[in-house]
Amino acid sequence: MIKVLFIRVPSDEMYDEVFTSLQDKVSEECLVEAGSFRNKGVAIRRVLGEALTVFALRKYFRMPFGSYRFARGEKGKPFVAEREDVFFNISHSGVYVVCAVSDGEIGVDIEKRSKARMEVAGRFFHAQEVRELEVASGVEQDKLFYDYWSVKESFLKYTGTGLTRPLSSFAVRFSDGKISLSEGMRELPLYVYPCLIDTGYACYVCGEYNEKPALCAVSLQELIC
Repeated sequence: MIKVLFIRVPSDEMYDEVFTSLQDKVSEECLVEAGSFRNKGVAIRRVLGEALTVFALRKYFRMPFGSYRFARGEKGKPFVAEREDVFFNISHSGVYVVCAVSDGEIGVDIEKRSKARMEVAGRFFHAQEVRELEVASGVEQDKLFYDYWSVKESFLKYTGTGLTRPLSSFAVRFSDGKISLSEGMRELPLYVYPCLIDTGYACYVCGEYNEKPALCAVSLQELIC
C-alpha cells in the first residue's frame, strides 16, 4: 500500500493563522523546531509536513494523534517509533508539501521544475545520466534533469542516507515507461513511480511495492478538523 498526500502552502499573510490553527495537530518537538526557524516559509512547511503525516496515519492506519511518537534514525530520517509496519516520508518544494505513507519502507521527493543545471549534473550525476542529458535539449533537457534529481532524492530518502551517499553511486534509467535504479551492472529490486501532482513539478516515490501510488489532495481545513 502506497498513499501520497499533498497540500498547497498557504500565502505568506496566512502563516501566523495557519501556525496557530495547527499547534494541537503536531508534536511539541515540531513546534519547537519550527519556532527556531527565522524564515516563516520554512517553519510553516515543517508544521504542514508533520500535520499531513498525522492526518495520513489517522486516515490510513487508524492511528489517533498522541498514540505514537516520531523519532529519527542515525541519518536523520523520521519514523514512527515502535512500529515496524508503518512508514512515511515528507518532501516540499515551491508551493507543495508532500507526504508518502506505506506499510513498507518509502521515500518521496518533489522538485519545482526550472532550467536544467548541467554544471550540477556534470559534477554529481552518474555518467550515464549526463550522457542522456547532453543528448537532450531545451524543454526536454530541463524536464529530464528534474526527473533524474527527484528520482535520485526519492531513492536516497528511501534508504535514509540522504546526500551522504553520492548521487553518482547509482544510475536512474527511464525506458518504455519503466523507471529502474542500478548500481554497476546490478538492477536494484525497488520500484519508482511518478506522482502527477502538477506539471510544473517533478515528484517521485520509491518503495518496495510494484504498485502505482494513490494520490490524495488535502485541504488546510481537513488538517485542522
